[in-house]
Amino acid sequence: MITLHFCVSMNYISGSVQKSPATTQPPGYSCKPILMIGLPSHSDWEENLSEILVHCLLYSTTSTYMDGSNDYGAKMKRLMSLGSKELIKLSHKHKASVVWSEEDILNQQTMEVDMVRLRELEKGDYQAIIVDDTCFMREPDITRFVSGQYQKGVSVVIVAIEGFYDLSPLRNCFDVDWNLSAYERNTVRLNKLGKKIIGREAFPEASVYTKSHFVVGEGELFHTNHRKGSPVVTVVRGSKSVSYFGFVNWRDVAYGGILLKLCFAGRY
Repeated sequence: MITLHFCVSMNYISGSVQKSPATTQPPGYSCKPILMIGLPSHSDWEENLSEILVHCLLYSTTSTYMDGSNDYGAKMKRLMSLGSKELIKLSHKHKASVVWSEEDILNQQTMEVDMVRLRELEKGDYQAIIVDDTCFMREPDITRFVSGQYQKGVSVVIVAIEGFYDLSPLRNCFDVDWNLSAYERNTVRLNKLGKKIIGREAFPEASVYTKSHFVVGEGELFHTNHRKGSPVVTVVRGSKSVSYFGFVNWRDVAYGGILLKLCFAGRY
């Protein structure tokens, strides 16, 4: 389980840090942090989140990385050359993002949520929260925290780690009309709403054959072949949104850019 605070420039979002050109975003752009809680801490996930750490360092209201410099292009180039471990260390140093391991959020004696740590998170002011689905199955304290933040106007993105076969916890928590239709491989492509919210910047392929949890209901962002449902669904309510991210293979789909776009779905 890891927890990150990060942010994104809406003028610089892409599906892959390594393939993206340096940004020339002018000084003064700022955004609230995004809280990530519960995702795996292994190296594959860290690599997929590298571009998120880069954006944190450049644009977070809490980051000291820019240190008065307006040379975003040079600093972006430098950040893009670093590995995920180096970016995490740099983010800690400049307070651009905070990585919370499973040991940080869980009491290691009882293996229950550390409520002191959780209350620390409650003090934050977030644009969005990205959380794994397991908390809605086994961690009611985190579920209540996420639900409370959503009621305050914070967007929420739920990532399929174990996968729901019964989406009633999400329907009850967020008042959404979602049902799981399948867990399988299928060809997916953006639909009209997906092009608006995710866009070709985050999903440049015309179509991808991949494995996913497919959800039917309001806010479907992808078309599929021979099956109803979408691997990503988003419901926008004013400036906030709630999304379910069902992709399960980051080798087929770049996660980072899509997750970033979902955090700001209410702006589209």
